Amino acid sequence: MRVLGNHGRRRQPAVAVVLALVLAVALLAEGAGPAGAAGRGPPAPVDRQAGLVLVRSALTALDQANKTGNYTVLRDLGGPVFRANTDARLAEAFAGLRSQSVDLSPVLAVEPVFTLPPQRQASGLLRAVGFVPDGARRLNFEIAWQAQDGVWRLYGVVVTVTDLAPAPRK
Repeated sequence: MRVLGNHGRRRQPAVAVVLALVLAVALLAEGAGPAGAAGRGPPAPVDRQAGLVLVRSALTALDQANKTGNYTVLRDLGGPVFRANTDARLAEAFAGLRSQSVDLSPVLAVEPVFTLPPQRQASGLLRAVGFVPDGARRLNFEIAWQAQDGVWRLYGVVVTVTDLAPAPRK
């Protein structure tokens, strides 16, 4: 698995989001585990505050990449697996978020709700799952990082949007 984008181009009902997150979990689990973890040793354990910084940093980088169309910095924040993506591949993966003009900046002001707080998996990846409430919708995320040279580097990211209010009938 190299990159996970949003699954679909329209805002999704909660059931589709759950399915997308289940698929993301399967894709993250299928990877061979993090490569390139050699170097300065393992990163420090991640407490709640460090987890918030990692999530906010990843989602802010994705937000800025979507707003500018330049995915270079997002790619360069990743570990070897994530950096294997081209800018074009990342742009394609997140095209749905761009077409919906999804603004991820609320993650800077609203604390994410973790359904799975950042924790190290058996594969060695650090994984976090949750959402950011944003009015009548939720910004759902699943992010994984791999250890490289003593720091956590982006491995994969999924972001979906759930409308909380029912769609008006036509």
